[in-house]
Amino acid sequence: MAIYQTSKQITKFTISGVIAVFFDFAVYYGLSNLIGNTYSDAFLGLQWNDIYKGVGFMVGTFVTYNLNKFWTWRTSDKNNRRLANFAVLYVISFVINILINKWGMTTFHDNEIALLYTPYDGDAITLFPFKTDKLSAFILATAVSSIVNFVGQKIWVFKDRPSNLGDSE
Repeated sequence: MAIYQTSKQITKFTISGVIAVFFDFAVYYGLSNLIGNTYSDAFLGLQWNDIYKGVGFMVGTFVTYNLNKFWTWRTSDKNNRRLANFAVLYVISFVINILINKWGMTTFHDNEIALLYTPYDGDAITLFPFKTDKLSAFILATAVSSIVNFVGQKIWVFKDRPSNLGDSE
């Protein structure tokens, strides 16, 4: 039964995470492409990409807290300690996420993936160009912080979930 319960939690956590990652990535990629993708220092030695990644991560954190609290871990209490534990976990995850993303941006090659459309009688048109260094760094940072988040939520933040709620989902 414990394995079944954990597998359900992993599934719900993953679905919630995919939704949160969508928000994270949309904010991160949107800010870096709309405002600017400069490599000059913003402040405290951080580059603008680091700031954009942080803002995206915070938006994703808000989404994942609410989805995981009410759906994955099935708690509806107003437990400020649980919220504080979640905040501490996500500050740790936040730092890990940004550091891995920063490392990935300098480690992975700056290639580009794009759709190429060539009309029968015209020049090739590049559609949806996408930098692979940004995508690879984002995926790696998200994967590592997701593992940290699941383990932290399961054994620390939501461990004292009431068991009398039933398992109707």
